[in-house]
Amino acid sequence: MFIKFLRCMCIAIVFMTANSYAAERVIEDYKIKGINGDLEKNVALYLKQLKGEKPTRTLQRYAKKQVQNSIKALGYYSPTIEVEFNKDDSELVVKIERGPATRIDAINITLNGEGKSDTQLQTIIKNTNLKQGDVLNHGNYESAYKKIESMLLERGYFDAKWPARKLEVSIKKNSAVVTFVINTGVRYQYGSIEITSDTPAEKYIRSLAPFTQGQPYKSTYIADYNLKLSSTPYFASVRVYADITARKNAQVPIKVEVTPKPANSFEIGGGFSTDLGPRVRFKWSKPWITEDGHYLDTNMNIAEKQQDLSMAYTVPVDDPNDDLWRFSVGYKLEDELADDTYSEILTAQLQRQWLTEDKWVRTAFLRRDQETFRLGDDPKESTEMLMPGISYARKNLKGGTTPYWGEQWLISAEFGLDDVLSSTNLLRVQLQHAWLRTYLNKHLVFLKANVGAMLVDDINNVPYSLRFYAGGDQSVRGFAYQSISPENEDGELIGGKYLLSGTMEYNYQFAQNWRAALFVDGGTATNDFSDEFEVGAGFGFRYLTPVGPIRIDHAWGLTKESKSTRLSITIGPEI
Repeated sequence: MFIKFLRCMCIAIVFMTANSYAAERVIEDYKIKGINGDLEKNVALYLKQLKGEKPTRTLQRYAKKQVQNSIKALGYYSPTIEVEFNKDDSELVVKIERGPATRIDAINITLNGEGKSDTQLQTIIKNTNLKQGDVLNHGNYESAYKKIESMLLERGYFDAKWPARKLEVSIKKNSAVVTFVINTGVRYQYGSIEITSDTPAEKYIRSLAPFTQGQPYKSTYIADYNLKLSSTPYFASVRVYADITARKNAQVPIKVEVTPKPANSFEIGGGFSTDLGPRVRFKWSKPWITEDGHYLDTNMNIAEKQQDLSMAYTVPVDDPNDDLWRFSVGYKLEDELADDTYSEILTAQLQRQWLTEDKWVRTAFLRRDQETFRLGDDPKESTEMLMPGISYARKNLKGGTTPYWGEQWLISAEFGLDDVLSSTNLLRVQLQHAWLRTYLNKHLVFLKANVGAMLVDDINNVPYSLRFYAGGDQSVRGFAYQSISPENEDGELIGGKYLLSGTMEYNYQFAQNWRAALFVDGGTATNDFSDEFEVGAGFGFRYLTPVGPIRIDHAWGLTKESKSTRLSITIGPEI
């Protein structure tokens, strides 16, 4: 009797131990056999979720069902699937024979209503990723539906209905038929602009609208309108939207909600570059001075070797962003920013700025400069210039403070006459271009060129601030600030009549907020093209922040005799 009792106890202990061991076992990995490519990736998405689960028969059945659904989503409705565990139950092994593909036999899309004659809507429908003869993909089916639905809203078909939206699959024929029937209803027009709060800027809110009442609705114009209002100096926040719930008589009212800036606003900021060192910035603005929206901006930047102060009074004409008069005054001091140089300049300028039909910002200006400067051990010199000129600028960016796409142009020409309040006869022209693109989300290419020329008899009569130099963090890295220049007999850097510089840079984003960079810069400033074209190259890192990338570069002056290196740190985007 006692022996039987012991035997029962042993069996119970073994059973309990086995159960305890089984309870501790979990799936650690999975293996997929028989398929590859997108099918394998889609199955893997389901199986990843099973890691850490217990290897039970229930799980086996569940896994088989999920695998079947994941293959069906890509057009294979009759697969053969085996789900097993390996010997120690730590790995899930799935063997699959995908079977025949289900292909799209027909696509029937019917448009009724005003959208039937909308060519852009029809183009979107034709360009969906549903093609007759393709293997059925449920993701493409849903994507096509959402793309059409989005376009209907974007183009103002707010009453659109879908009487039929079907995907019919014949397992016997391995075929599918897609059916969309869309009643678009009317295409709504822009209604009246309704400003929800009192503001003295009502005139500009209405004049900046890129549409008129009665024009067919398009949501991109709403986004453009929001951006234009946000770019004015008057508002702390802007919200523009179509009030779809209040639509009637085939028109939708446009609501504008604005929060005005305070009568006086102040900003304090800073930055750093190895050319200037630490920099503190202070800005004071009065965004609304008169009934017509005149505004005042004052900026002060203080660094160890450079200080500048500027004040600008702006008078809008029709557009406070791009159609305006501006009068500005400024003071700038540079002391040993470049070796053995000193410059102090007072400036006053009158500008007339407006936007061309091709979206270039055209600025005609008249500038008065009085400058005192010293080069090396020479005594200080004083110059004066009265310079009329014109510039054309255009900048397009995507990505905000960390752009991933962009292009920038600046073309300027100005002249002075020694008979008209100027120290010398001078014609000065300059062209600057920057180009930025991102490929496959991680590969960024940045190119930059800067070309300048002066028509003048003697470079020594030209004010220091108007001469051309190269070198520094924003020019040819690996060389000190403005160190690329013609020299006089005493070895002093006197600046040049001509400038040519360029940058080629490649960035690779290897983490969410980090990029690695490789670059080559080159340039020269010269009076007769006898000076050497200097080249710098190096590597760096970019840390992406909400205020723009922090760029850390280590560069070699490849054409310098010393072959010495320079570390540069700048804050802000490439464009």
